[in-house]
Amino acid sequence: MRALLVACVLLLPARLAAADTAFVVVKNAKNPTPALSVADAKGVFSGRTKTWANGEPIVLVIGSEDSPAMHWLADHVFHVPAKTVLAKIKQDVFHGDVLHPLSADDDAKTVTRILSGAGVVGLVSEATAHTLPAGVVAVPLR
Repeated sequence: MRALLVACVLLLPARLAAADTAFVVVKNAKNPTPALSVADAKGVFSGRTKTWANGEPIVLVIGSEDSPAMHWLADHVFHVPAKTVLAKIKQDVFHGDVLHPLSADDDAKTVTRILSGAGVVGLVSEATAHTLPAGVVAVPLR
């Protein structure tokens, strides 16, 4: 029992640091969308909005329930647990309402996935957003 308590105390600072990390919406540079409102971003990540303004299907890049980006999205956009957001996405995929998302649990994988198509969108840490490669751009939230 004591070992479990020690492990929890040692892991707590890392979890708190991840929770304090800010994230930025990023998209493939071929997507002409200049910015999103917070409501638009919620529509994109909830599956309510299925295509971009140019008709390109939206493909999400999401992390696992434990990824910092998924926690940020759940906390700051939807105000529900990450598990709830993922359950909704899985349900929408099962019903054929949205395209199957691409998975990525870190910024490097997210950037790679974003480069795979014009409709792809995801989240990266604010630090990574300052060093995006050609082909990936940040989407300002208004």
